Amino acid sequence: MSRHSKNNTALSFFTHAEKQKLNYGTQKQRLGRDSFRNFNACFLCLATARDPVSCLQGHISCKECMYENILQQKKEITRQRSLYEGQQRALLEQNAQDIRAQEEAELHKFQRTETHFLPATTSAPTATPAPKQSQTGLAQPNDTRSHDAHPIPVNGGTPHSGNSTPAPTDALPSFWVPSLTPAAKPDIVDAPKAETLCTATHDHHPVSIKKLINVNFTPVKGSETEHICPACFKTLTNGTKMAILRNCGHVLCKGCCTKFVLSSQKCHICEKKCKERDVIKLSVEGTGFVAAGNVEAKRTSVAFQ
Repeated sequence: MSRHSKNNTALSFFTHAEKQKLNYGTQKQRLGRDSFRNFNACFLCLATARDPVSCLQGHISCKECMYENILQQKKEITRQRSLYEGQQRALLEQNAQDIRAQEEAELHKFQRTETHFLPATTSAPTATPAPKQSQTGLAQPNDTRSHDAHPIPVNGGTPHSGNSTPAPTDALPSFWVPSLTPAAKPDIVDAPKAETLCTATHDHHPVSIKKLINVNFTPVKGSETEHICPACFKTLTNGTKMAILRNCGHVLCKGCCTKFVLSSQKCHICEKKCKERDVIKLSVEGTGFVAAGNVEAKRTSVAFQ
């Protein structure tokens, strides 16, 4: 590689070094462990969850944060519903005005037709006078001139009668004439959904306060940040597969859950009944060093071809 190969800009395409300098096109960056939140962290405030609760998909959050999020969504749904209803009323009023205008136009046309004076009826046909004979002995037509029903257009124009006026041409929009300034169409508001959503992942799913699960972690003695599995006393980390019991909220590792809970159909700690559908997988972002999870960040920008 020559000394100035990375600074060569005479090529017809972007090199890898130029893309890194210019931030050209789609940029990708692999995420490390510092970019992932802990398994017991709230996905809303990103801090260690206080009074942790979980949705039916296993997303951990603070109880206060989740309640506030649901309340804000309900307020937004109410606002969107009021805008949607107002737009529907405006559309109904506009349709009613159009119908009234059409009826008035038809009534005006009917009245104008009824009050219009018809021309006088023509008299009985009279005998046509004989054509005059010129000095040359040839018969000449009468001096009266008749007008054709459809006169020949002049200069390529459209033939029209003397009483009718030519149709006006469509006026083009103009930005400096107030009467011809084009107006932007109003934004159409879609019908809002009546349910609140959990926004922990890209695939949003319904969530409600009644269906939230109070999560009970088993802390390590003498520590408030570390937690263990109450069955095997294994320290829980982001690399551990965990499950939440829906009826009691205890968190166990996947191995103990399969070995003790699913086989006995009850919780290993409090002995509450627990069926297979009551076992919820705890959603964990990962460690950043394995292929599981979203370990790569991507930013898309404009790329000129």
